[in-house]
Amino acid sequence: MINYKLKKNGTYLVSCNFSPDGMALVDMLLQEKVKMILVYIDYGKGEFAGDIEGLAEYAFDKDIRLEVRKAPEAPENKDDYGAWARDVRYDFFKEIYVANKASGLILPHSQDDLLESYLYQRDHKAALHKHGMTESSMISGMVVIRPLLHLSRQDLVEYADEHRVPYSKHAAEFELYHTKSAYYREIASMSEIDRENLIREMEFRNDETIKMDKEMRSLVDESEELDIRALISLDQDAYADTINRFLAKADEEIEVTEELLKRIRAFCLSPLPNDSMQLGAETYLIKEYDNILIGHRFDELPYTYTLEAPGRLVTPNFYLDFSNGAEDRGIHADDYPITIRSALPYDTYVVHGYLESVHRLYTLWKMPMRLRYIWPIFVNKKGKIIYVPRYRRNFVEERTSVLKMKLKDEER
Repeated sequence: MINYKLKKNGTYLVSCNFSPDGMALVDMLLQEKVKMILVYIDYGKGEFAGDIEGLAEYAFDKDIRLEVRKAPEAPENKDDYGAWARDVRYDFFKEIYVANKASGLILPHSQDDLLESYLYQRDHKAALHKHGMTESSMISGMVVIRPLLHLSRQDLVEYADEHRVPYSKHAAEFELYHTKSAYYREIASMSEIDRENLIREMEFRNDETIKMDKEMRSLVDESEELDIRALISLDQDAYADTINRFLAKADEEIEVTEELLKRIRAFCLSPLPNDSMQLGAETYLIKEYDNILIGHRFDELPYTYTLEAPGRLVTPNFYLDFSNGAEDRGIHADDYPITIRSALPYDTYVVHGYLESVHRLYTLWKMPMRLRYIWPIFVNKKGKIIYVPRYRRNFVEERTSVLKMKLKDEER
């Protein structure tokens, strides 16, 4: 039921105040085997002592680390209470986040919170790229994740009851009447029909943005690369969400910070058509014209070599000897000078009379990902791709011309 791909090796802070939505979230994360640290703010209200004890007992029983912080004295003006409580929470969260190098802060925001945000924005005529909430964003330098926006508060209560997850009804009532707005209470009392109509109204306002977000999310899930122009056109929250999802695909754990988001944006906007940016010890962001992709070695950068006439060429990734010609590969004397380079995103090649994407061929051939970055394609003097070597595991060529890739044992 968690609507977000979390990092397998990451540690996440989870805001939980023993309310049904918070406890339902914790139970779902446990089912996903997510490593977490529960964070709880004690606002000094004696009636919640039992809630703190209940949460501590649950955390101990489930072997989950719990961090509790007692809040300073609240302001006398009740109108300032909500903003004050929020500042106290996030100051505490940031402290624990930094100390534990957390991958994100997970909040139990539900569909009710989403609609509350929308109603406030609508009534205050806020000019926004997208109304409501996003599933992830950056707040105070933290990746903030809201994986329950597709579920109502009542859904979460029912989940907690069905799965026998303990929670405090008192905490839920206090939250509803003291920390939530009148908009939230209005949503909580809505009929299913009224709620559905409000969701449709919000989606109508967000129609173009939702469509763009879905397309980008699909691209992140299904592709190894991102279109730079589409990425840069996103608003701040959607951009942070997309980068966070994209970098989660890297083998190495990459910490997403506001500074990193700025660096990636500047990298994308750089006039250099081919470039690289180091993200971790062995992970690079590689720019190939209008696309970025995640690489794992420095030799995965785009490359180009020129062979003026039939001859030999030695590179870090392959060796070739066309001294006696390469007609057996469809390369002829009038094709020179030929260019030998790595594949670009929109390269196509004719195979058995059909025009195919070179990257699709790599997928069909089940070529290891590292080889896709270093596999050579051959372009004649007119700019036409005339030869793409076929990849097959354990394949031994019998040709007059020589082309040998420098492969690892597992790639042979």
